Amino acid sequence: MAQLAKIFLTVLFVVKTLSSGCNEKWKTIVKTGKNGEEKYGSKRDLVNHLVAGDDIRFSLNNGTYFTSIQSAILTGNENVCVQALFHISKSGYNNFQSDAYWWFLNVCTSGHVHMSRWSVGAHTDRGQTKTTYDITWFARSRSCQTQPIFCNLETGGRKCGDVSLLANSVLNGASVKVLNPQNGYITSFTNIAVSGDGLSVAGQYPWHVSQSTVNNHVEFQSNVYWWATIWSTTGRLEMSRWNVGEHTSRGKSSMNTPMEWFVDDCWTLAYSHNSSGHETDGSLDLLVGAVLAGRKVRVKMGSYIVEPENLYIRNGHVSAQLLGHLSKNTIFDFQTDVYWYWQIVSTTGDVETVRYNIGSTQNRGNSADKQAISWFIETRPWSNVLSTSSTGSVTHGSKADLVTSVQAGFQLRLVVHEAVDSFSIIEADNIAIENSEVAAQSIRYISDENGSSGIPRRFKTPPYWKFSLTSTDGNQRAVWWKVGEHTSLPATTEKYPVDWIVG
Repeated sequence: MAQLAKIFLTVLFVVKTLSSGCNEKWKTIVKTGKNGEEKYGSKRDLVNHLVAGDDIRFSLNNGTYFTSIQSAILTGNENVCVQALFHISKSGYNNFQSDAYWWFLNVCTSGHVHMSRWSVGAHTDRGQTKTTYDITWFARSRSCQTQPIFCNLETGGRKCGDVSLLANSVLNGASVKVLNPQNGYITSFTNIAVSGDGLSVAGQYPWHVSQSTVNNHVEFQSNVYWWATIWSTTGRLEMSRWNVGEHTSRGKSSMNTPMEWFVDDCWTLAYSHNSSGHETDGSLDLLVGAVLAGRKVRVKMGSYIVEPENLYIRNGHVSAQLLGHLSKNTIFDFQTDVYWYWQIVSTTGDVETVRYNIGSTQNRGNSADKQAISWFIETRPWSNVLSTSSTGSVTHGSKADLVTSVQAGFQLRLVVHEAVDSFSIIEADNIAIENSEVAAQSIRYISDENGSSGIPRRFKTPPYWKFSLTSTDGNQRAVWWKVGEHTSLPATTEKYPVDWIVG
């Protein structure tokens, strides 16, 4: 069965890739200097990729640090500024500092780079750095589609496209980005939903940090807050603001604005099951094979679709942590006193939900139920370029090939062999290269454990953020910081075999 699923998976991906242009590779678009000069390529090309909804990455430190962006804004004269937030302080390329802080980056093609540091779990400023860098910018086209699938006016009326096509794409697993054409601001979504009547779409993104324009670039504000947003085809942009590191509101508001919606349709259904975990479509073997091959996954429950931050396989079942969600009244608006709405969903049909005030240890209630779930997998090609043993020795591929792929801008996902039947699959939020070794930092993970009575995974109580650094020398270092306060558990170091998969 597993072998047949792999054959079917290969044929499916080949057909999908050839038909939809999902084999686009990462390309170096422009290299900008410390004064914003173009050393290679064109800023205009980067702008064109951004406003078409394409994926963007960049590198700093002479090609030794790499990460993706969370949002971007056009600042005039063909300049762009982006936020890259997923970084926790380190004492070296593959080790954490003992007193952890967020290391937020605002990076601009003008050469300006603003680093803002804030303690994990506390509203404590750990210092600001404003400097300039040589920067290399990478882009990958979403697919062969370059135009928005739908555009709404400020009133929510149609300007271009068809909202029903957007809604249908969402329900069929497509990921989505939105552009505000008035100011050139663009973001993706961690979760997205279709209204009950199928006539509206609303997407949420919680990972912005407050910023302001300074001359020809953008910098973080001095007293930063998380700036969460919900965008909808009704023209409504909902905003909720909370101090970094504490449960202090900085205001909730909404406005109406025009929007352009772009879809990435390089996704296909792998597996569906009912609330009891019984197959209704596709194949569990197909899903497991895709996950172990590094494919990204999207999860659909009803008309709510989300891309997991991390995945876990145990005893042939897949579990996914869904972390990028703040509480809502409806799909269009936040609650006034928001909380994290975290879930672990599994192919057994089990769904665990925990709720904690943002910036606080206060629990707002936990629940568990059973749901029918559809699992979509990305159809883009991913390649296992390196496998390392628990001692860091090479068992497949080469470290040189991994370094070459990372330096070409490729994304990186890790399949960590934790036990004979247990695999943790994480995405590298940022990547560092030191000589011939690579270290991948992953910070979007909440402490969990194996469940009982056939439930594959469940959250631990109380919850801790697990920040990990996995390096090709065989070590996975992890630090554990309590959700809602600046308190940690002892750091750990484990040695696991790892598959290093680029795409």
